[in-house]
Order: sequence, then C-alpha cells, then structure tokens
Amino acid sequence: MNENTKTIRGLAAYVCDRLVGKVLIHRYDAYSTNSVYLKFDYGVANSLRIADHAGKEYLSYRFNIILTLTEPKNDLSGRFPRNYYPPDMVDQVIEDILAGVEAKRARYRDYEKTVADAKAKSPTNGASGNRPAR
Repeated sequence: MNENTKTIRGLAAYVCDRLVGKVLIHRYDAYSTNSVYLKFDYGVANSLRIADHAGKEYLSYRFNIILTLTEPKNDLSGRFPRNYYPPDMVDQVIEDILAGVEAKRARYRDYEKTVADAKAKSPTNGASGNRPAR
C-alpha cells in the first residue's frame, strides 16, 4: 500500500470516527484508484470523495478532499456547489458536513422519512458495495 492510499484511508477513518452516531455513513474504497467515497444518510446529506487525483467530470460530490490541493476552492458551475479542501482542512470538512445535515433537518419536515425514502430508492439498499462504515 503506497503512502497516498494510507493517507486517504486514514482521512476516511478519521471522518467516520468523528461523524459516527451523527449520520449514517456508507463507505466505498475504490479498487482501481486511490479514492474513498463516503455517503451520508443515503445521500440526503451529500457525500465526500477523498482522493489524490481529479475526479471524473460527470460525477459530482458535494465535498472533496484532494491530497494535492493546497488551498480550498468552490466550484459553483454546476447545479449544486462542490467544495474542495486540502487534507489539512479535514476538520472544516466535517464541520461543513454537519452544518449541511442540520440545514437539511431544518428544511425537511420529516428528515428521517426522507432518509428512509432515499434508502428505499438506493440501488443496493445498504448491500455489499455500499457498506456502512460503522
């Protein structure tokens, strides 16, 4: 396992440890690239991509930690904003994820039902390939 893979997995574990009990987390470790994907509350609370390379253009993750990034940046060109952070801002990413969860809890009359509906629509419905982090 190379250093980038260790760093990415370490960041993912740290994020999961800090968010466990606050959101449901599904983790996917890519096999062909150095990427880890975390989906929160079946995607209702968005998702986080942690990687050492640029992502595919047609995929969009709200939160991104990119190992090679030195300054945070926001991409507002699409339908939804995308936030990019360097690895040393992992605590800020966690704060932003939690702020987003709280905003959605306030926006949706029944947040838990919204999450349950998202779970029902999930292609794997929590099965393999989309395993809970804890």
